[in-house]
This record gives sequence, structure tokens and C-alpha cells, in this order.
Amino acid sequence: MGNEIVYKLPHTELSGMQWLPKKTSDLKILSLHGWLDNAASFSNLSPHLSDFSHVALDFAGHGLSLHRPAGSFYHLWDYVLDVVSILNQSKQSVWLIGHSMGGAVAMLVAAIAPDKIRGLIILDNMGPLSGSPENRVATMQRAINKMSKYRHGRETSYPTKETMITARMEGFTSISNGASRLLVERGAKQSADGAWSWRHDGKLTFPSPLRMDEASVEAFIQEIKCPTLALVAKGGIYQNDHQLVEKRAAQFPWIKLKWLEGNHHFHLEPDSCFSVATEIQRFIDQN
Repeated sequence: MGNEIVYKLPHTELSGMQWLPKKTSDLKILSLHGWLDNAASFSNLSPHLSDFSHVALDFAGHGLSLHRPAGSFYHLWDYVLDVVSILNQSKQSVWLIGHSMGGAVAMLVAAIAPDKIRGLIILDNMGPLSGSPENRVATMQRAINKMSKYRHGRETSYPTKETMITARMEGFTSISNGASRLLVERGAKQSADGAWSWRHDGKLTFPSPLRMDEASVEAFIQEIKCPTLALVAKGGIYQNDHQLVEKRAAQFPWIKLKWLEGNHHFHLEPDSCFSVATEIQRFIDQN
């Protein structure tokens, strides 16, 4: 397993997992996980990338990182500030890997801090979800209503860790027992009365108050100047939306797009993580 690492930023503290190579390496990878996941999302991928110094971050409100203050939303652009703040602590540029929501954050980071990113690798993600202007008011109304009614401490609790693993297997996208177990190990906590609950901030489940429109997403994509690898899962979130994948891919200045076998967590699943790692290794070697 990776070592624990903590980043002290002016506005928060973020945790992560770090895997160091056997030989000193000047190649650094920073990995960003998906919504409601944590750094353990990269536990099965990292051993196949052992030539690199690799850090997987826990986003704010996830894993072992601090939660945002009461009354705060979790916006993509807040995560972007966090990641850029971490990158600014080093002079060295990184290979940035992002899965799902982490892929959307990684794309925004690559657009606004190009000197910090050597290459971008997005896993089953083609950028932020977009919304149309006519839905803006209803979207924000729904989010503000949820937020104003939120009371801390009403989180779902589970009698055992095993019940959490089963629940996570049937989450937003289904994953195997082995994949679920890794996420739960890092993402669960036990209270004094023996009950188990999620570490992540309950506010993460609120609808986003604001989504970019397609034109805005395209503007960011067109500013990504580094080599980009997009690996899309055949059984993932775009399995019925090849059109969006092709449309967004066409907007990148420099992209290699490849569909691979597996589900949305194909980088974490034991039977597909090696093929994902092989593509990443090849991409980094060639660029």
C-alpha cells in the first residue's frame, strides 16, 4: 500500500497516498479520483506504474482530507484551486491522471496551469457535465433548497463494514467486491457505538448549483495544449453516448482516444487495471 501524505494549503489540508519508485525518478504522476471515491481508487493501478513517483489525492470532503466549511458547496473550480495550489508547491511538472469527476477537474487544471502539466490522462471522462442556460434557475433553486435544509450528523449508518462494501458495489455505478473493498477501507469510519458510516462530507450528495454550458466546456478543452490520452470504458458511463465522446475528443488540440474493456472503474478492477496501466505507460513513454 502507499504511504500517507498530507498537503498543507493556505485554505485547507488535503491527504493522499504516495507510491515511491525503487529507483529515483524524475517522472511524477498526480492522480485525481471520482465523485464519492478516494485515493484508494488508484491502489491497483499504481503497482503497474512503479517507475514513477505517484501521488493519488483525496479531494476535499473525500477520504482523509478535510471537509469544506458549513455553507460551502463542492464546485469543480474549488477542486481546481486545491490541485493548482499543490502543483505550485513544486517546480516540477506532472503527468495528471483523472478518473470520472477527477478527469473533469484535471482538464480544467491542464487548461489554466499548462506549465505544470506534462501530459493529461483522462479515465472514463470527457469533461464536465454541462447544462443549458434555460435550466440555470431551476438547477440553482434545487441545490439551494437542499443546502438550506441540510443538517450535519444525519448520515446513513451501517452495522458492519461488510454491509458498506455491499452497498458500494451497488452504488452510482456497480463495481466488484474487490474494488469496493479498497474504496471502503479508506472511505469508512466507525463510531464509538460500533456503527459504520462514510467519511465523505454529506454535502457532496447535493446537486451542483451551476453547470457550464457546452461552449464553456469547449473553451477549456481548446486551451489544453499538452498531449492527452482519453481511455473510455466500453461498459462505462459513455457506453450509450459515443456521440458525446467523439464530439468532445474532436475539440482537443492533441488527443489519443481509446475504448477499453471494463466498467466505469476499469482502472481499479483487478481484471482490467493492467490494460489501463499498459496504455498509460505507453503514452508516457512515447511523449
